[in-house]
Amino acid sequence: MRLAVAGPVARVTLDRPAVLNAGDARWVRDLNRVVGELAERPEVRVVVLTGAGRAFSTGVDLKALASGAFGLGDFVAWEDAMTAMERMDKLFIAGIRGHCLGGGLQLALVCDYRLASDDALLGLPAVKECLIPSMSLYRLPRLVGLARAKELCLLGEPIPAREAERYGLVNRVVPAADFPPQLEATLERFLALPPASVRASKRLLTRAFDLEFDAFRKEMETLFADCLASGEHRRAMDAIRARMTRGGPEGVSG
Repeated sequence: MRLAVAGPVARVTLDRPAVLNAGDARWVRDLNRVVGELAERPEVRVVVLTGAGRAFSTGVDLKALASGAFGLGDFVAWEDAMTAMERMDKLFIAGIRGHCLGGGLQLALVCDYRLASDDALLGLPAVKECLIPSMSLYRLPRLVGLARAKELCLLGEPIPAREAERYGLVNRVVPAADFPPQLEATLERFLALPPASVRASKRLLTRAFDLEFDAFRKEMETLFADCLASGEHRRAMDAIRARMTRGGPEGVSG
C-alpha cells in the first residue's frame, strides 16, 4: 500500500501487482494504517485510489485464504478500514482498471465516485468460495437496487465495465487510452468544489437510508446553517456579485 500526499490530494496505490493487488493479512494492516493516516491529515480533501499494474484489486489473496493465513479477524479489519473511509469527510475516487473483484469491488463501493476503464471487469465471487461479500450485502442494494444486487451476489459472475455502468455500479466508463487524463480531470472537478458543502453533502448522503425523515431534516438544517455561515459560502457569493457587476450570467441557485 503506497500513500502520497500533495496538498489537498492524497493518492493511495494498492501495490501487490504480482498477485493483481490481492490482499493478504499484511495488506489489510497496511490499508488500516493508510486510512488512519488519512484521518489525521485535515488538509487532504480528495483521495484517489488506484491499483498498481494491470488490475485494481482481485480481493482476498486466495493462497493466503486457503492456507489459513487469512481469517475472520482479517476480514473484519478489512471492513473496519472500508467503514472508516465511508464515514470520513474526505472524498474518495476509485480509479478502476482491469480486474476489480471481491474485496477489491467492496473497496471501490465505499468510494464516493467510481471511474472505470472500459477494460475493467467487476464482480463479487464470494458465494463461489462459500463466503459472503461482507457489508456489500448492505451497500449494494442501496446503490443498484435489490434485483441487481442479488444477481451480482448470488451468482458471483463478473460483468464488464459498460454493463456495470448501466447497472449504476460505476459512475462513468472511459476508453482505456483516455483513462489517466480522465481520472485527473475527475479529480480537478472535485477539487474545484467548496470543501464545506462537499463534506456536508457526503455526510448526509451516507446517512440517507439510515435516519428517519424528521431526524435527517434536523441534521440537514444544522449542516445547512454551517454552510451559510462559512467563509467558503461568502466567497462564492462575492464571486457571483462580481460577475453580476461585470454583466456576466447570474447563474442559478443550488
